[in-house]
Amino acid sequence: MVDGSAPGAGDGRGPAGWVGRTVHGRDGVRLGTLSGVHPPADGSTVPWGVVKERFGRRRLVPLDRATPHGDDGVAVPVDRAAFRTAPAARSGEPDAHTRSELDRHYAGRSALIMARERQHERFGGVKFGAAFFGWIVAVGLTVILLGIAAGLAAATGFSLDLSGSPANPAPETVGLVGAITIVVVMGLAYLGGGYVAGRLARFDGARNGTATWVLGLIVTIVLGIAGAVAGAEYDVMDRIVLPSIALPTGALTIGGIVLLVVVAIVTLLTATLGGRLGERYHRRVDRAGAPA
Repeated sequence: MVDGSAPGAGDGRGPAGWVGRTVHGRDGVRLGTLSGVHPPADGSTVPWGVVKERFGRRRLVPLDRATPHGDDGVAVPVDRAAFRTAPAARSGEPDAHTRSELDRHYAGRSALIMARERQHERFGGVKFGAAFFGWIVAVGLTVILLGIAAGLAAATGFSLDLSGSPANPAPETVGLVGAITIVVVMGLAYLGGGYVAGRLARFDGARNGTATWVLGLIVTIVLGIAGAVAGAEYDVMDRIVLPSIALPTGALTIGGIVLLVVVAIVTLLTATLGGRLGERYHRRVDRAGAPA
């Protein structure tokens, strides 16, 4: 293995001169520190670098297409997932079997990344259909989860005013338990909606999860304006019977405004997270096929 004391190691003209530099992956993320270099062997033209991770584990990366990255870094065409799943570096130079496994591992990952980039170029972006069905799922989960919350409240004796009936007039401010219930229910609902949007779209899960939230916001605003302009008898939201927690019906209170802001922020974050989780499922499927 070539180290920093080898001839020509400090001139920076080749892999030997990069020992001690920070190694960055394809996506710019830090992989570790280059602690040594194994020169090509057995007719191969690929030198292998030993990268020491933050917690001391060492893995091998190909340096045949590595390039300097700033003054003290090296960039390799390897993504973080490929690096973390690569065989660990043992002491001494890798034998022919290990080099063959490494070649197959990184070649498979490289082909997978190239195929994914072509697919993303053609099929990526925000998909209205995925966002729409994600929003439908979010609405359905809201109804189901609020119904479950109402049942639990009735069974345990909590007064959450989940019935929404005229016998229990809406309070001027929502109680703390009721407010937390609203936030949790809406957050879970949009997490599921964003997940569905990400799964359906396959690419750009976060963007499609966010699109689910935006679509829900637009529909709510449009229906509210339509009800205000056309009259209460045409208020669609007022005609939908939901097991919802009673909210202020008069002028918005400070507590009500704060609750609306919190719900908006939480649902946006959970919808975006759900979209990323939905897309992540497809990345797991792709990684499973990489060895083939």
